[in-house]
Amino acid sequence: MNLITLLAFRYLTDNLAISAAIAGALFAFVKIYDGILDPALGALSDRTRTSWGRRLPYLLAGGLAMPVAIVMVFNVPAFESQAMVLGFLVIALVLHATAYTALTVPGMAMLVEVTDDYHERSTLMSFRVFGNSIGVLLGSTLPAWLLVQWGATREGHARMSWVVAAILVVSGIAAVAVLRQTPRTEPGAEMRGSRPGLAAQFRLAWANRPFRTLAIAHVFVLIGTAVTSLGNAYFTKYVLLRTDGWLGTYYVLATIGMVGSMAAWLWLAKARGKKFCYIAALIGFGVLHLSWLLATPAEPYLLLVLRALLTGIASGGMILFAYSMLSDAIRLDYIQTGLRREGAFAGLTSLIDKLSAAAGISGIGVFLSAMGYVASAAGGAATQSPNAVLAIYISFTIVPAVSMLLAVLVMFGYRLDERALDEQYAAKA
Repeated sequence: MNLITLLAFRYLTDNLAISAAIAGALFAFVKIYDGILDPALGALSDRTRTSWGRRLPYLLAGGLAMPVAIVMVFNVPAFESQAMVLGFLVIALVLHATAYTALTVPGMAMLVEVTDDYHERSTLMSFRVFGNSIGVLLGSTLPAWLLVQWGATREGHARMSWVVAAILVVSGIAAVAVLRQTPRTEPGAEMRGSRPGLAAQFRLAWANRPFRTLAIAHVFVLIGTAVTSLGNAYFTKYVLLRTDGWLGTYYVLATIGMVGSMAAWLWLAKARGKKFCYIAALIGFGVLHLSWLLATPAEPYLLLVLRALLTGIASGGMILFAYSMLSDAIRLDYIQTGLRREGAFAGLTSLIDKLSAAAGISGIGVFLSAMGYVASAAGGAATQSPNAVLAIYISFTIVPAVSMLLAVLVMFGYRLDERALDEQYAAKA
């Protein structure tokens, strides 16, 4: 996913000569499709009964389809018309989105249903962040470094995609083999015949106030992070005037910050609460991205390194507590209703993620085009105007800072903590 988020958009504009506005619309369309698929697949996994449990068959399907999609995205044939290029990309990106949903939605549901303990869910989510960090490391640094060696050309992107696909095949099969040993839950009799529609699932989620508050905050968070992920490749190239080698190094440093901060975040959560930590991480992320307004090509390397490490620490806290608190809200539904609907909630969470990311990506695509960003078919050989560079600055600094501020304001209305969940347990008992 990080490979697509980080490099595919720039690949479209700088190697396939697709305008930023059209590329943004294409990614937004796929995100919307993906978002609609998420709750449907989540609810389906809630009702699934197999010898492998409810979730694992979907993880296997996603793990096998993902490498195929990656190869397709970065190996677009030399069609005679741009319409055929766009059609091929739609198919490739839809396959990628479907595979990603099959991996992430049931995977999130498995994490939620495996424990009743409030702090243990945070610990589990910290391992999820660790896994995410490895994914970010491989999906962001390795491709960037390979492009430095092979060139950011169409051929270089194609060769890079085959390397990533091979890693995905091996890691996907290994993950499924390990997960066959994990605890699993079965759907209750009342779930097997149910077919909740999307509208019904939205009503279900809206009635859960903690989930509703987190979902609204998550909209702003995902808009901000989607814009920064997309904008980092442009910011590195046109503002810092550095090669993709720095882009890879940035994510190595951010990963070190993420993984290295997990123990401290867990300790702080027990001392001050998950809400406090989440808000602190949001503020830190926003302030750090705002600080890039001061960046120039002459930026001291030590300062670049420090920003990357601190951004990784803030990102780790954001991911850890966003999903830990979402799991608490989903657990609240089970306490109150006795129904195993983790997949439906995980699907709705993913839907919110995708629609928010779609809004951020399409908006920035239109903004870049309006500010005069010039697409190219020669690896970004076009010279960009001062207005286009200004748009890149704004996208990577001001947009995420404002997004995080809005998320913080929403989070002041969040009320679910360990004591409230214990009270719910006691009431049901």
